[in-house]
Amino acid sequence: MWSAIATLIIVVLIIYGSYIASKYIGKGLAKNSSSRYMRLIDQITMGQDRHIAIVQISGRYLLIGVTAGQINVLSELQDDEIFPLTPEENDRGNTVDFRAMMEKFSDLGKKGR
Repeated sequence: MWSAIATLIIVVLIIYGSYIASKYIGKGLAKNSSSRYMRLIDQITMGQDRHIAIVQISGRYLLIGVTAGQINVLSELQDDEIFPLTPEENDRGNTVDFRAMMEKFSDLGKKGR
C-alpha cells in the first residue's frame, strides 16, 4: 500500500518538475527570439514542416515559404497590400455547423428504421 502511494507521489513530482522546467525553457526561448531588425507578422501552416510567413525587415515586407530544407522569398509585399482578414473571410471553409450535422445524422437514423 505504501509503495503505491510513494509511486504516486514520485509521479506527481516528476510531472510538476517537467511543468516547471518547460515553463522556464519557454521563457528563455521567447527572450532569444526577439530581434531589433525583423519581425514575424503572420504565418500559416500549409502541411507538415511547411508554412508561408510574412516577415517585416526594417520597412520591407517579405512573403516567404519555409520548408524543412529551405527558405524561399516568394514575393515582396507593399504596405497597402497587407490587411487583416475579417473573421468571415478567415473562417469560411473551416466552420462546421454542429446543429446541421446532428440533424443530418438524426434524419439518417429515422430513415433506417
